Amino acid sequence: TNGYCRLNVDCNSPSYSTEAACCKAAYAGQVTGYCLQQLPSPPTTSPTDAGGLDVFYPDYDTAWSEAGCINDSPLPSGRPTYSTRIACCK
Repeated sequence: TNGYCRLNVDCNSPSYSTEAACCKAAYAGQVTGYCLQQLPSPPTTSPTDAGGLDVFYPDYDTAWSEAGCINDSPLPSGRPTYSTRIACCK
């Protein structure tokens, strides 16, 4: 179905703290995702990059045998940066 949630305060409505909480509870099995799409800031199905930076740098704080490249924020001063993890690790 194409049901959705609207925050109403009356005696006949179940109580949810947010419209998102309502969608997750009342329309959890909704195949179309219509309820979530009607939220003011709907969640997205587009993947996002892990980490906080758009660049990768060597993790000098971890033992060499275990270290790799990371994109954690903040970027330590003086570290070389690379556009991809693979470029950093080579």
